[in-house]
Amino acid sequence: MTRSTIAGRVVSRLTTMSASRWVHLLILALPFVIVIIGWHGLTHYFMGFQASDEPIHYGIVQIVAHQWPHPLLRGYPPWSGPLVYWLLATLALPFGGSMVAVRLVVCAFSWGTCAIAYVLFRDRLHARPLDALALVLLLAVSPFFFGQSFHVLTDNPTWFFVVLGLERSLAFVQRPRLTRLAGFAACLVAATLMRQVAVWLLAPGLVALLSVPLPRRRRVAGLILLALALVPLAALLVYWGGPLPPAVGSPAAATPLALARRVRNLLLTLGVVGFYAVLMLPAAEIAAWWRRLRRESAWLIVLALPAGVAAGLLALGVLGTITSFLGLVSRVAVPDLAGSSLLWWFLIPLGSAVVAGLLATRLSDVRSRVLVSALLGLLLSAMANFRWYERYVDFPVLLVFAGLAVVAGVTLGRIDRERWLLTGLISVGSFLWFL
Repeated sequence: MTRSTIAGRVVSRLTTMSASRWVHLLILALPFVIVIIGWHGLTHYFMGFQASDEPIHYGIVQIVAHQWPHPLLRGYPPWSGPLVYWLLATLALPFGGSMVAVRLVVCAFSWGTCAIAYVLFRDRLHARPLDALALVLLLAVSPFFFGQSFHVLTDNPTWFFVVLGLERSLAFVQRPRLTRLAGFAACLVAATLMRQVAVWLLAPGLVALLSVPLPRRRRVAGLILLALALVPLAALLVYWGGPLPPAVGSPAAATPLALARRVRNLLLTLGVVGFYAVLMLPAAEIAAWWRRLRRESAWLIVLALPAGVAAGLLALGVLGTITSFLGLVSRVAVPDLAGSSLLWWFLIPLGSAVVAGLLATRLSDVRSRVLVSALLGLLLSAMANFRWYERYVDFPVLLVFAGLAVVAGVTLGRIDRERWLLTGLISVGSFLWFL
């Protein structure tokens, strides 16, 4: 065998490995393995943002473990459904049910979430294998998903079913079979029983069902299936008498300021949208928007009107002085205007304009339509929380923008991949900053 033949085989093997699903899935496990090793098998307390939540959630898991297999349906304060605690207790019990066991279960859910997102990008949105890997690595190290894998416990298992639900909705778009829609409906049930506000997942499923050609009978059957998927959540809310289990420490009743607080939540979510739009929208798409802006006055109105409304709400002081979980806003010293950081004055109007632009340009493609509907559902669901926590929206907003980057209809260039790298560096930097 000649040297050239050997070299050719090596190159061929490396090329095959560069597109290998199993190699990519192992690479996706690296961030979690590094942290597991760094924290001595997760035996050490993980000092991170909202680390004080971990013992609260673990205490509930212990209660469920003691009464297993019966779930705990009331008497606990967090904004989480009973399924997440029952699932964590069930999976951790064979390993002793210790804190370390629960942390490892959550870590497995986190890796599983990334694995499903990889399938979503590669098989449902047809991203190049290396692009799919790069985008999922961004998700893996994104703020709050990466840290919360180890010290909040309840969020990443919920994202597992959210991402699986989005994958099933896009699989249904590819091949409209009711079995795939039933898989989506099962994910919707699980996600909403783990985090009530995850009801926004209904939006992409409904859009997927209405966007594909189906006989009337099958479409009606699909609508009934989605309606049935909401029954468990509805029953739980009726049993509780509200969106939270009755318990000491539950949020106070609504006040005249409740609407202002919910508008503030919407604005903050738009700020997260603006943040990821800067980093994730393809450069060619941004350039096309800019060229159109210079040619068409109507396009200027489409983008400027929602941005102006958002700026007007900021001027009225709706946002107020807050400490955001978004590191760039909460940690960087930036002057305030009308009681809000100037960074919010940039990000929130930008996010408003981006949402309007996506609605005007992306609804013709069914995959983009599903992703944009998920983004709209997220924005509305943010108003359901009296208190706003970015971890409820940060990960799915990044997921949506990563998907929109893949199906943009423009060529992804070197500048786009460099911005993805910048996003990853910012994410890792935020993670280390919070420690």
